[in-house]
Amino acid sequence: MLGRFAQLLLIVLARFPRRLCQLLGRLVGLINFLVKTRAYQVTRANLRLCFPDMADVDRETLVKESLLSTGQTLMETPAVWLASEKVLEKWIARVSADNLLNEAVGEGKGVIVLLPHLGNWELFNVYFASRGKMTALYQPPRKAYLQETMKKIRGHFGNELVAANVKGIARLYRVLDKGGVVVILPDQVPATGLYVPFFGIEALTDKLLSRLVRKTDAKVVAACVTRLEDGRFEVGFRAVDGGIYSSDIERSVRAVNATVENCVLEVPAQYQWEYKRFRERPKGEKKIYRFNKPETFH
Repeated sequence: MLGRFAQLLLIVLARFPRRLCQLLGRLVGLINFLVKTRAYQVTRANLRLCFPDMADVDRETLVKESLLSTGQTLMETPAVWLASEKVLEKWIARVSADNLLNEAVGEGKGVIVLLPHLGNWELFNVYFASRGKMTALYQPPRKAYLQETMKKIRGHFGNELVAANVKGIARLYRVLDKGGVVVILPDQVPATGLYVPFFGIEALTDKLLSRLVRKTDAKVVAACVTRLEDGRFEVGFRAVDGGIYSSDIERSVRAVNATVENCVLEVPAQYQWEYKRFRERPKGEKKIYRFNKPETFH
């Protein structure tokens, strides 16, 4: 029952026009900013860590812009998941530097698309549906009643989605070995990984992308799906930091974070700063997200 209700709610929201979704999303973001919610506190903490030299007034402006952007992404997502490809194609105003993707695919060694949580990254699923088929990892919802619903929704355009487990990762290797395209969101906190800098702060970072490169000789291209002034989107491709191809796993993982940083710096207000990226810290470091609570350490 709960799963069906959740799906019905998403279907209703998916029928809203894009401009209305974005207006409602900005309202959600503004409320978060004015009420100083948890999302506001996490965003502010992350920006203070990552931009320590930024003037306080400028940082507070960036906090607000980030919350407005994330609110829009939240309200756009039902349509991105469920609306028709014909409708969503109109959301994408332009594609830039796709020659990078074409050249990588042309080499026939398999391609990894590094896709940060920037703008509305879910739209990449829509964009790639017109090109062929990709395989992407997804994190199943914790609630069991949502798991099958979400899998169906995210596979709406025919792309293959595999759970982030041993079986799913094995599938990624097979796809790359056959010259296919795999999409990785590299800026989530993994269960295990390496502590390497992200905007100068040690952040636990997944080794998966680097391991895939080492074992399959795949090419890597970064993709950013960013919101334009008129509310439509640009799908833009970027070259990655060459260190990603290093045989030194730590250097490769550092290059993954450096690539994400370069993408974020283009439009910092559209990055998902509300995510607790520094939830895990090296032993002895202070815990960051304990707002109005006694100071504790890892």
